[in-house]
Amino acid sequence: MAPLSAERPLVPSRSQPQTGTILMGGPIHAVAGDAETTVEALRIDGRRVTVAGTLAEARAVGYAKEVDLAGRCVLPGFVDAHTHPLMLGQCGSWVDLTSASSVNEVVKLLGEEARAVRQRDPDDTTPIRGFGYDHHRYDGQHHPTAIELDRAADDRTITIMQISGHGFCVNSHGLAEAGITPTTPTPQGGVIDRDDHGHPTGRVFDAACDLLTGPNGVKIGNHGPNLHLPDDPEDLDQMLNDAQNKFLSAGITTVGDCQVTEREIRTFLTARDSDRLAIRVVMYVLSSHADSLDHLGLDSWLGDDRLSIGGVKHYADGALTGSTALLPCGCGATHGHLYHPPGDLEDLLVASGAAGRQTATHAQGPDAIQMVLDALGRAPYRPDLRHRIEHCGFPSTDQLATMRRLGVVPVPQPTQVHLYGEGVRRDHPNLADSMYPSGRIAAAGVPVVLSSDAPVSSPDVLLACWAAETRLTTAGQVLGADNRISRREAFAGYTAGGAHALRRDDLGMLLPGRLADLAILDDDPFNQPVNHVPDLSVVETWVDGRSAWTINNGIVAD
Repeated sequence: MAPLSAERPLVPSRSQPQTGTILMGGPIHAVAGDAETTVEALRIDGRRVTVAGTLAEARAVGYAKEVDLAGRCVLPGFVDAHTHPLMLGQCGSWVDLTSASSVNEVVKLLGEEARAVRQRDPDDTTPIRGFGYDHHRYDGQHHPTAIELDRAADDRTITIMQISGHGFCVNSHGLAEAGITPTTPTPQGGVIDRDDHGHPTGRVFDAACDLLTGPNGVKIGNHGPNLHLPDDPEDLDQMLNDAQNKFLSAGITTVGDCQVTEREIRTFLTARDSDRLAIRVVMYVLSSHADSLDHLGLDSWLGDDRLSIGGVKHYADGALTGSTALLPCGCGATHGHLYHPPGDLEDLLVASGAAGRQTATHAQGPDAIQMVLDALGRAPYRPDLRHRIEHCGFPSTDQLATMRRLGVVPVPQPTQVHLYGEGVRRDHPNLADSMYPSGRIAAAGVPVVLSSDAPVSSPDVLLACWAAETRLTTAGQVLGADNRISRREAFAGYTAGGAHALRRDDLGMLLPGRLADLAILDDDPFNQPVNHVPDLSVVETWVDGRSAWTINNGIVAD
């Protein structure tokens, strides 16, 4: 079906002056998690909802243009609390390696790109970047080596990002350009993989990624994986536009950017100042840059309802899908690593909390989660800050109880259970069923939040809600049946739940006084067989009470 704006222009139903817009003629779920709030009509005046009720109630406010949904379904605009917008657009411009099932296939895809570049300009030695390789899918589960990547091109740097976003493999040219040699020390919280003779193999992960951003690039030390590879500002502007289109096409109207440095802030400000920021963005400044917030005295929320600084992003351990998360291996030991020496992360978290800043901390393994909870227990108790644990891979029952007591919000990604659950089952058979345990989170009385971590998994809300309801892996196996949640809980987690995590209580529900952000679907997801939910389509997305994206035309210009 065509979008409303393409098929049925918003034509007034009366000749009198209008003061608003009324949506009617289809199911309207004012609160995605509550069947009792399905209403007949939704009235919007300016940027906000004024009526969610009967058509008569909506008309009684005054004259308005009426839009017949023709059976289409309205939901609150989806709120994706954990994303990386610029990285999403940037990786979308690189060679797509997500479908590669072997290192040879990775090399083939990169080689095709190198040949295409040479055909366009034989003198062009532009670096080649790729995104989304997953070593779990390859024989021997080994990461591509520099020597293997040299087969694709040895006359330029090749840099490919692992699907987790926590690290890269580079070819020999790239190692030389970055100055990575056998004598290069491995930084705290980082990985420089080496062969039996101490020579770098090409794998550079987590805190070691600073070495790949160049002498003038963003530097973050051991505060996380440096995913901020440099690009020209004009290219970054286009990448943000591409990312916004992907979010809006999924019905996502608000995102949390969970790793912000000067690169992201400049790009967002440029988009806002030129009226190209089509979505709402809450920024979480990386802890490596927290001193700058201190020097400026930024101890609380800053910004407006379109672009704001919401808090600080911290890192405890490495990546689950990148095999660097600190997890017990079942043999009485652990593998993976922490980013900070003992005590340092805790001190950083206490300082952020004491300064009145919300924290969002990446923590996968139970030991890493406990470090975060111990630190937040030391910080002044501020339930209004809603401190977050990103991913929160494998929390214990006691840890969930502590989260409830402290008001901590876990932010997992159910699509990753579907995409990467089988790899986790192979690596950690004793833990796998409790990966991203939305069911146990709900049972513990802790807020349920769903998110994408885009581009690690696509910002596809319908797929994510299906994955949360089914817990089906790509092999068709259920991973932890007790961690499934209902469809209503899933959609609530991607609307009101996401808004709660971002401290945006003006979003997530289509109730009077809330901002009028909404998604229009071609059918009602609550009346579908479970396996039909991912096949539904978003046909139009509204932000601030007007159409911002349509399925036929993309982003709607002012």
